[in-house]
Amino acid sequence: MRHLLKSRCNECLKREHKRWVDDNPEKVRGYRERDPWTLVKRCARRNISPEQLIAAYEKQEECCAICKKEIEIIDSAIDHNHETGEFRGVLCKQCNRGLGMFLDSPFILKNALEYLQDFGFYGKE
Repeated sequence: MRHLLKSRCNECLKREHKRWVDDNPEKVRGYRERDPWTLVKRCARRNISPEQLIAAYEKQEECCAICKKEIEIIDSAIDHNHETGEFRGVLCKQCNRGLGMFLDSPFILKNALEYLQDFGFYGKE
């Protein structure tokens, strides 16, 4: 019963944890390197096998499927369709967040592309 009596709400705990993770990247990396089950846990959450993830990662030549930057598998995002849960590929965390911010919508992404082409951009072509 004691676990039900928290001094902070779940949102505050989540923000606090995220802040700690952001402030302690070396500790987080160390924990992940020491935990041989991390990859298995991440894959299990997305209903894929580690072999499926590794195969996709290697097929993408160890790069993000969107921006093509090299990524480490341990620091990658396992991209999936939020409606079906279907695994789509391996992305860098930035591109994965970007898709989420655009609601995984090709229509919105197309509009964003047209906007950047019309009003200028500074990223890679």
